[in-house]
Amino acid sequence: MDLSFNQTSMDLRERFFSLLDSLSALRALSQINLEGISEMELISKALDELVRYQNVENCSVFRIEGGVLSCVIGTSLDESHAEFIGSDRLRQARETMLFKPGEGIAGIAYTTGQLQYCRNCSQSDDFLLNTLSGGDLPGSIISAPIKMGNKVLGVLNASHPLPEYFEPWQQHTLSLFCSCLGQIMYNHRLLNELESEVEQRTLELKEALGEAEAHRKRYQQLLTIDELTGLHNRRYFFSEAEALLSRAIRHEQSCSLLLVDMDYFKRINDQWGHQVGDQVLIAIARVLKEEARGGDVLARVGGEEFAVMLAETGIGGADLMAQRIQERLAKIDTGRDLVGLSLTACIGMTALSPDYDRDLSVNELLDQLYSKADRAMYDCKREGHNSRKRFI
Repeated sequence: MDLSFNQTSMDLRERFFSLLDSLSALRALSQINLEGISEMELISKALDELVRYQNVENCSVFRIEGGVLSCVIGTSLDESHAEFIGSDRLRQARETMLFKPGEGIAGIAYTTGQLQYCRNCSQSDDFLLNTLSGGDLPGSIISAPIKMGNKVLGVLNASHPLPEYFEPWQQHTLSLFCSCLGQIMYNHRLLNELESEVEQRTLELKEALGEAEAHRKRYQQLLTIDELTGLHNRRYFFSEAEALLSRAIRHEQSCSLLLVDMDYFKRINDQWGHQVGDQVLIAIARVLKEEARGGDVLARVGGEEFAVMLAETGIGGADLMAQRIQERLAKIDTGRDLVGLSLTACIGMTALSPDYDRDLSVNELLDQLYSKADRAMYDCKREGHNSRKRFI
């Protein structure tokens, strides 16, 4: 009676520690870090934990590849997977360990989605021996499907040299281990797919942002650049001229404004056509670009009207520039088609007066300067063309 009790106690103790090992294997499996590892590395780590905590002689994992189940990794060459990773022997063994779905206990486990237990491999028609392994025939083997929901991701084979080795609780443990492994493999695939998707979407977003930035710059350029002459337009002029005027006021510097209006330009368009007129405008713009300095603001503000805001320049300096512009315009070569045509312009000018009205805002002050230069330019038109006039 005492011997029976002691035996029962030992059996219970052994089962208790086996249960702890099973729980430890599941815990270790759940703690595998999925980031930065491949699925093969994940499976390898999982098998390492299984062998560490469970008394399994050999174990391996099969995945469906090309319509057949093939061994992708294992712990022993006796089952055609082992320590000789990368060796010709392992490669040859793996090439022979191919099962069609429904073939062998691994194929049956894959097809049915149910755990298959071969209690005695030597007496089972379903067990297929790997003839190249060179090892002994296993006594018993379990093929457990690695599942996520109803989807079978692979098959885990676990074998032992002894027949009838695996007890029901061990079968249940392996089944639970495979369920956990299936969930982890599924999450790993989702993570990789998500990372790939994020990488692809990030690349697409960068490309889209690049295109958007190019469109923005192009649109901005269209908003501020005169397409024909390449000069800035009226919108740009008033924005930048206001900034220049503000700096002049802040630093107590002089500044002046020129408005250049070409004489009889309508006659050029009417007599020789708008295409010739456009070519002449481009030539005029080239002259104005060459005369303007880096800190000046130059723009085409009308059909044949141009504005130049001169930084750190009083009315005397503005008059000298106006004179140079008129002289250079007269020397523009208009080509043999425009023989006898001499380009002239009326230029109205004004400058910031030391006693300007300080109650005015910068915007109002710029409007005032522009109105004065415009009035001076129209006075030139009335009094005679090819002239310049100041309005202070």
